Amino acid sequence: MDLYRIIKNKVMGVLDKQKTKNQQKQQQQNILTQLSEIELKYLIGLIGRSEFKGSDLQLIYSITAKLQNQLKK
Repeated sequence: MDLYRIIKNKVMGVLDKQKTKNQQKQQQQNILTQLSEIELKYLIGLIGRSEFKGSDLQLIYSITAKLQNQLKK
């Protein structure tokens, strides 16, 4: 019985470490993919100062709306 508990604890320890590593990796990826307030304002300003073709306007409008929504949060 003691050997079973020892093995179980070791296996669970390894699984816990792996889970913690995965959570830390996910948090790092979230940080790298989120834009700061300054970056959001810059992009919105850059879009506002740019000229686009008519065929691009719907996509640009959609992107700008998403940026503004992120900025509000």
